[in-house]
Formats: sequence, structure tokens, C-alpha cells
Amino acid sequence: MSKHTNFQGLSGISNMLSQRQQKKMEETLINKMDEVVEECRRHVLNLYQKGKELAGAALENEMVVFLAERHGELGLNDRIQIARSIKNELDGYGPLQDLFDNKTVTDIVVAGPDKIVYEQDGILRTANAKFRSETHLRLFVERLCYLGRSKVDESRPSVTLTLPEGHRVAVAIPPLTECTNIAARKFVYIGPITGLVPDTFSKEAAAFSQYAARGRLNIVFCGPMGTGKTTMIAVLGYEFDPLELPVLVEEVRECPLTHPYLRNYVSRPPNLEGKGEIAFDYILKHALQSRATRILVAEVRDGAIFYMLRGFATGQCGMGTMHAESPEHAVRVQIPMMLGQAKEAVGMDQNSRNMIIGSAVDIIVQLAKVYDPATNSERRVCTHISEVQFSKGEPVEVKDIFVRRGGELAPTGYKPVRAIEKMARNKVRVPLEIFSKGVI
Repeated sequence: MSKHTNFQGLSGISNMLSQRQQKKMEETLINKMDEVVEECRRHVLNLYQKGKELAGAALENEMVVFLAERHGELGLNDRIQIARSIKNELDGYGPLQDLFDNKTVTDIVVAGPDKIVYEQDGILRTANAKFRSETHLRLFVERLCYLGRSKVDESRPSVTLTLPEGHRVAVAIPPLTECTNIAARKFVYIGPITGLVPDTFSKEAAAFSQYAARGRLNIVFCGPMGTGKTTMIAVLGYEFDPLELPVLVEEVRECPLTHPYLRNYVSRPPNLEGKGEIAFDYILKHALQSRATRILVAEVRDGAIFYMLRGFATGQCGMGTMHAESPEHAVRVQIPMMLGQAKEAVGMDQNSRNMIIGSAVDIIVQLAKVYDPATNSERRVCTHISEVQFSKGEPVEVKDIFVRRGGELAPTGYKPVRAIEKMARNKVRVPLEIFSKGVI
């Protein structure tokens, strides 16, 4: 009886060892297959970096041939399965496809293969999606560059591009960063400004903005990143006459403006040989000679502002965007600082700079993000709409027309005479009651 019991015990141990060995073999096979798949990804990445673009059946065939040469021990079905899985990784937007498809998601940030966050309703959230490895992520970046007709490598480790759907993507790779980074700003449908009432604008402020656009005032939108400055150009684009000839100047195609006669000028960085650059100030200068009825600049951040201001000051109607903390900060700090970077402004004293600012810009619309406790999220708001005053050389002044206080964007009671007169010359009459209702 005792011997029988020992025999049963040995049999059980043998089964356990056999199961462990089987599990270990399966894990070894899985790890081996993972290594093979990773090797294939590196091969495709190498092909892309050499300028050989493959997709669909051509990519799958390339992988099957590569596996046959390097891993002849794999059966044909295994080679086809691996090749197909890699091809599928490169279809659409891979692990980020659901986020790109979700219309409520506005921004997607990838800080590493398994570190993906997105912004939805003004709140940053962690995504369940992830890339299988750094190589997988780099391969995905190569596809984005292919779609955006751009290139990134160690000699030029960062690039900003626009995808076919209009999404703007900024990419950075080592050695600039520790691992591959992606920041995607999604293209979203934009409606007229009435759709931004009451969350972003009050009814009166929205109406004034419409009159300002129709009356051909020169408007500058200011605010931090992500507050909707460029979007506002598209929003007020609904007020443009259908027979106008607007020209949009951008570093990267981003503004969702639509118009039957819209012309887009987009700058381009130099290639790997340092050639082929199309500078932002060059296209802005050319835009002023293009018979445009409006020059739209998104966004200006250096000496190129000289051409924008010169155009505005000499009768060219337009809009622009820039980073600034307030209307006063824009006219007294940001714009003078950028003018100082323009080679055309060398020798121009501060009085002359003040005069060109005061004559070029009519209205500043300040935008911001504020926390909304009702929805536990951030929302975009307009905090100020201000008129820029003429200057004879003294520091430029602004006067607030609408100011947000206590959560409401309300008129201050100030009537912008200069703006009203200019709109009247362009046959746009502004009802004066919008400046006095609910005076602060």
C-alpha cells in the first residue's frame, strides 16, 4: 500500500514537471516569435529610413521573403501570419486609431511606447492603447512622416507635419528625447461663432466679433497654447464674403478655415542637405503681393511680424495669432520684441515701432482656458476684447471693450470709436447698444 502511494506521488510530480516544461517551451516559443516580429519591424524601419516606402501587399511580400531568408525554420503559414500582423500595424493609425476616430478627443500625446494620454472635454486622460516596443513606435512615426510628406532622423530629430485629414503632429526622436514622442492636435469641424455662445463668448461679444470681421478690422488673437487662437480665424471665416480672396499663411497646415477662394501658403524647413527651405517671412512677404483681400497669419512668433504689421498698417485687411498673456502684454512686450528680431526693423527706434503697432492692429481678442467646476474640466473662453489706440510714438495703449469678470464676458461701457468708424467706412453699422448692455 505504501509503495503504491509512493508510485502515485512520483507520477504526480512527473506530470507537474512535464506541465512546467511544456509551459516553459511555450514561453520560449512566444519569446522567440516576439524577437522575430521585432526583427521584422526593425527591417521595415530600416527600409523606410532608406526611402523605400512599402504598403499593403508589397509590404507583406517583403516580410515573407525576409523571413524566408532569415528564419527558414518557420513554416510558410507562420511567415505569412507575422508579415500580415506587421502590415496591419501600419494600416490607419495603429494603436491610436480609436483616439483619432473619437470626435470628442482633441489632443493625443505619446511619451513612450506605453505612455499615451489624450485630451477629452478639457481633461487629460490615460489611454488603454500602447505600442509593443520603441521600434514599433518608431515605425509608426515613419508612417506618419510618409503620410505628412516629411522626414525625421537622428540628424533632424524633430519635425512638425500635417496628416491628410488635417491633424497637426509634432514628432521628436532620440537623441533629442530619451524615447520617441508624438503630440497630435486633431483637426475638428468648426462652426460659426454663434456656436460658442455662451461658453466662450457672450451674445454681445460674439456679435461684435462678427461685425469686426465683416467690417474688415485687423484682429489679433492672443493667448497660451491650446486656447483656440488659430481656430478663431476659421470661426470668423464664416463672416467673409464668398467672393473674397483670403490667403492663409502658416508654418504647418493647421487652421480649419474653409472658403471657396482660400489660398494656403505653408512654410517648409530645409532638407537634410540644408536646402529647400521656404521661410515663413518669405511666404508672408509674397502673400502681401498676391492680390489677397485678407491676409491671415497663424501664427507669428518672430521677425516675420514686420511684414504682417506693414501690410495691416498700409490698408491690407487681416488677422493674426500670437502668444501673449494679455492685450497689454501683446502690444507692449510681444510685438515690440518680435519687431526687434526683424532685419527690416534694424535702426527703427521704439517710437516708430509704437506708431506702426498703433496703426496696424485694431482689435485684440484674448483667449484662455479656465476650470469649470460644473463639468470638472477646462473650457476655452474669451477674457478680453480690446481696442488698440493710435500712437504718436508713446507706448501703445489698449482699451477694453468686453472683459470677463465673475464668469461673464460683459461690455465695459467703452465705445470703440476708431473701430466703429473704420467699420462704417466698410459699410458695416454696429448697433451701439451691444456696448452698454449689462455695463460692468
